[in-house]
Amino acid sequence: MRIRLLLFALMAAFLNAAAETVYFAPQWIPQSQFAGFYAAYENGFYEEEGLDVRFVRVGLNSSVNSIDLLEQGRVQIAGMQTMQAIVERSNGEDIVNVMQITQKTGLCCLSEEALNSFADLDGKKIGKWRIGFSEICEMLVAKSGISIDWIEGANPVNLFVYGAVDAVLCYSYSELLDVYLAEGELDGNKIIRFADYGDAFPEDGIYVTGEYYRTHKETVDKFVSASKRGWEWVRENIDAALDITEKYTTESHIQTNRVKQRMMLEEYLRLQDGNNEGTDRYDLISKERFDKVVNALLDAGYIGSAVDYNDMIPTDR
Repeated sequence: MRIRLLLFALMAAFLNAAAETVYFAPQWIPQSQFAGFYAAYENGFYEEEGLDVRFVRVGLNSSVNSIDLLEQGRVQIAGMQTMQAIVERSNGEDIVNVMQITQKTGLCCLSEEALNSFADLDGKKIGKWRIGFSEICEMLVAKSGISIDWIEGANPVNLFVYGAVDAVLCYSYSELLDVYLAEGELDGNKIIRFADYGDAFPEDGIYVTGEYYRTHKETVDKFVSASKRGWEWVRENIDAALDITEKYTTESHIQTNRVKQRMMLEEYLRLQDGNNEGTDRYDLISKERFDKVVNALLDAGYIGSAVDYNDMIPTDR
């Protein structure tokens, strides 16, 4: 019996030693937005692929973001938004998309008054984050020709709650939930969901440097395979996924609650589906959709030159 236990211990030690270490930075603080990755780790899906995945946490008090960490070589894999990635690529950064997590944006605009159309935002004071994430709204503003008085803040929702702005940009799986939990049911006529405009704007994705992809494609494939498996596990095990998420938020001293994390997860899973539920979940962006985003960024002046689809989306995925 002791010999058998010793053999098991030696085998486990061997497998652990043979595992390839990969550093991964989600783009924000621990929350159920990243539940699929936590589940893949806690259920041993990465380990089964021979990977020792180590999470690098950013956000709040961090002086760098996931893009910085990837470009500095401090992580091999990073989460970021599609538009951010395209801007970085246009600026000369060699990054490629290896997995698309959400097929449409969760960005919204919450207004004090009812809105009949996007044009009703003309002349409004709108709160936005000082660190960005407002590109979609600003592109639509430029296209429509309306004028917005932008008010920046570290937490623009506070500006809205205290009446300092007429409307505020927020995410359907995050800040919009904060307002809902504080004030109760929200009037749908006061919310503009930008996924209803511009072909839904694919959002969160997983990125690596081009060099890392060329030299470690097998590693990338293993990470993506285990991550997809983690997300599908989450869909079938919501409560267990929330338990896992709570472990990560607690370790990072994140002030939150299970009600918000459940609502966040349910909304985030909804954003993972494209036009038909489940049909294009986790698929890479099509050339048509990618080019639409690039052209919108060009028209709004966010990038000075076009980004070629084949440079950023590997054809062998």
